[in-house]
Amino acid sequence: MASNDDEQLEALSQWFRENGKALIAGVVIAVGGVFGWQQWGAYQDRQMEAASATYMQLLDARHTGADTDTILRRARVLMDEYGGTPYAAMGAFHLATHLADAGELDAVAEPLSWVVQNADDEGFRHIARLRLAQAHIGSGSFEAALEVLRVEDTGTFAARYAERRGDAYRGLGEVDSALEAYDNALAEVDSQQRRQLIERKRDDLAQGNA
Repeated sequence: MASNDDEQLEALSQWFRENGKALIAGVVIAVGGVFGWQQWGAYQDRQMEAASATYMQLLDARHTGADTDTILRRARVLMDEYGGTPYAAMGAFHLATHLADAGELDAVAEPLSWVVQNADDEGFRHIARLRLAQAHIGSGSFEAALEVLRVEDTGTFAARYAERRGDAYRGLGEVDSALEAYDNALAEVDSQQRRQLIERKRDDLAQGNA
C-alpha cells in the first residue's frame, strides 16, 4: 500500500511531467531581458530534454535490476549536472529508495538531504524531510529525526509531520509527547487508512503505559 507521501510524490512527479515546459517558460520570461528569450529558452529546453533522457535511463536501470553503482552514477548525473530541474529531485528519491531496498540505510540520508537543500519545489522538500526522518527513526536516531522535523510551515503535510514526531518521541520513550503528536496527526489526517494506522499506534502506546 502506498503511503500518503508516496502519493504526494507521484502527484508532483506527474505534474512536472505535464507542466514542465510551462514552468520553464515562466523562467524564460523572468530572465529574458538578460540572456534573450531565444538563447535562454533554447538552453533550458536542452537542459530539460537531457535531464529527462537521463531520468529515463535511471528508471530503466531500476526496472531492469541494475547494480547500485549504475543507479548511483545515473542519479549523480541528474543531481550534479541538472540540479535545477525537477528530474534531479526525482532521481534522488529513486536513489534513496534503491539504497533502502538494498539495505544500505546509512547511505539513504545523502540523496534525501540533497533534495531538502536543493529542490526548488516545496512539496519535494517536505517529502524528503519525512523520508529522512523515517530513515533516522529506523536506525534509532530519534533526536536526529526530530531535528529534521522542526519545520514551521508543514502545509498539506501537517499530519505526516505530526505522525513522524510521534514515532520519534515513542522511540525516545517520551510517551506524553508521542501521544500529543499522534493526537495532532489525527486532527489533521484526511485519509481513513492513515487515520486507522495512527489510531493503532496511539492506542498501543497508551495501553502499554496504562
